[in-house]
Amino acid sequence: MRTVHSDAPVVRSTDPAPAPVLSVEGLTLSVRGAAGPVPLLADVSLTVAQGETVGLVGESGSGKSLTVRSAMGMLPSTATTSGRVVVRGTDVLRAGGQALRDLRRSAVSMVFQDPRAAVNPVRRIGDYLTEGLRAAGTPRGQARAEAVALLEKVGLRDPEKAMRQHPYEFSGGMLQRVVIAGALSVRPSLLLADEPTTALDVTTQAEVVALLKDLQAERGMGLVFVTHDLGLAAAVCDRVYVMYAGRIVEQAPSAELFRAPAHPYTAALLEAHPSLHGPRRQLRAIGGRPLALAEAPSGCSFRDRCPQAVDACTEGVPALRRHGDSVAACIRPGRENWT
Repeated sequence: MRTVHSDAPVVRSTDPAPAPVLSVEGLTLSVRGAAGPVPLLADVSLTVAQGETVGLVGESGSGKSLTVRSAMGMLPSTATTSGRVVVRGTDVLRAGGQALRDLRRSAVSMVFQDPRAAVNPVRRIGDYLTEGLRAAGTPRGQARAEAVALLEKVGLRDPEKAMRQHPYEFSGGMLQRVVIAGALSVRPSLLLADEPTTALDVTTQAEVVALLKDLQAERGMGLVFVTHDLGLAAAVCDRVYVMYAGRIVEQAPSAELFRAPAHPYTAALLEAHPSLHGPRRQLRAIGGRPLALAEAPSGCSFRDRCPQAVDACTEGVPALRRHGDSVAACIRPGRENWT
């Protein structure tokens, strides 16, 4: 895991902390390209505790989805990795096919951003929901009863009828509820939500987010919420990780991140995001375009877009440094230093 620099003394508790449901340590990933390896992720580290909601935010192409997919073992066939991705004691990067299947049946599940791409359009909803239960050894009758109960729990008014229907008979919001039911069918201790509200209207987005939070509280799951919507992350998450160009550039408790961002990229994202609260202000777009890790400049990946950049930003990739309650990959973290 990357070293965090801090001048403050470290106070260690004598009580052992419970093991996180997800621990990503120094994940580095590249894929094979025509001209050689193409780097996609570099030294990504994060943790999720039981019952905790962790946000992963950043622009498109920053590596958010690839990071959470690593927890499912859903990586490109040409990928080369280093580091560790541990889900409930299993190192996913080193697990074999059977171990991964067992993990997906019992410990970790995922809700994708496009529900219509997540289900087979020619199979009935009942078949979709009972398949995983049957594969785990649940008898047919019990699997069907559990599927009906799950549909009722996620808010479908007539779950018995829904079991007989096909995906095309549902609206996007209702089908996303079906996908959430499918994700919960394995009774996961870790739920990965990869922009689950992107394809939905605002009202339905709020309903789906509230449903996820209610189900998480009821079952005590760890939840990773991937989004590009900072306002949504503030409302949903306990802690937030900010990604840029395949790296974590800031991590902080949600309230602290939005009150006093320590990294210029986080501050720029907030200034580009509209708010319904406080005085009216002009939005400021971030100059340039998002970069992938493979095309990032030397030193700080954000330096060419950063209004606070100095010559020292070209000298090396900044280490994560403590700044108040935040940790930021910046040589001058905090607004008070951006002069």
